[in-house]
Amino acid sequence: MTGRHGAADPQADAEERSPATVVIAQRIKQGREGDVRHWQEDVNRAVAEFAGYLGNDVAPSADDDEWTVVYRFDSKPHLESWLTSKQRSELIGRGAGLFDGQASQNVLVREDESDLVTVVVSHPVNPADEDAFLVWQERVTDAERGFDGFRGAELFRPVAGVQDEWTALYRFDSDEHLDAWLESAERQRLLDEGKRFKNFSLKRISAPFGSWFAPSGGEGGGEAPAQWKTALSVLVGLYPTVVLLTLAISELWKKAELWESLLIGNILSVALLTWVVMPIVTRALRFWLEPDGGRADARVNAMGALASVVFLAFAALVFWLCTTQIWHLP
Repeated sequence: MTGRHGAADPQADAEERSPATVVIAQRIKQGREGDVRHWQEDVNRAVAEFAGYLGNDVAPSADDDEWTVVYRFDSKPHLESWLTSKQRSELIGRGAGLFDGQASQNVLVREDESDLVTVVVSHPVNPADEDAFLVWQERVTDAERGFDGFRGAELFRPVAGVQDEWTALYRFDSDEHLDAWLESAERQRLLDEGKRFKNFSLKRISAPFGSWFAPSGGEGGGEAPAQWKTALSVLVGLYPTVVLLTLAISELWKKAELWESLLIGNILSVALLTWVVMPIVTRALRFWLEPDGGRADARVNAMGALASVVFLAFAALVFWLCTTQIWHLP
């Protein structure tokens, strides 16, 4: 993509590579709530077939009169491919009789959130205090925008039969910046102002092995994969990385002491795993780590485990042939 004078446009290129989200909200016709849920299932199946699709969240309002869906894609072009597709157009036509008026649609393009720190804050709010809570919550978000590292906030209404509390998500680019906000005098002042909303729970979103295995963004919120899956997935990425680095270092730095080669090897392996290898592994094993519906059945678990073991066995065979039959370590 080029700018006005033919030079590369860094901002446009960043948008092309950044995760993209669209939030669509529409009012449901009275009595059509069940039909909307069935229609949405068809939409979910269709959008899941598109390149770059990461997941979606469906959030009906407390009284089921409004339907809000958040679709997430890995880039703006992939999102636009879905939004302008024939499949989506046909589905919108099929669902036209289920809604009142035009849908509101907001497309957000933001930086990769894989390394962001997220805090989930749940507030039980008396229905009579909801307007005051929204005004107060907006002041909280405005204050956060003035702090270093703030990367965005989302507020989710209660969902009847699912959750009774309002849920706010705050994202910062590091633990240090998040802690600066949480421990700030500005936040304490806002908490004092909103004393009626101080009965809340706060939780950092975390997962084993840091950002390699972030909680799923699919419908229903998702959870981090089971620890045995993350351990096996890390082994899939770690084993070939360590072997290849060991071979390379032993060949290029033959006089290195053991402690030197191990230090350099570990630095390189951690860097490669974080930014190169594990994103590829988790993408390849997404069907197993983040299954549709949030929970893998026995067949999917067996397939994922078998694929991992077969890959490790194949890698071991290749490395055995290379280091004992074709080439020998110095």
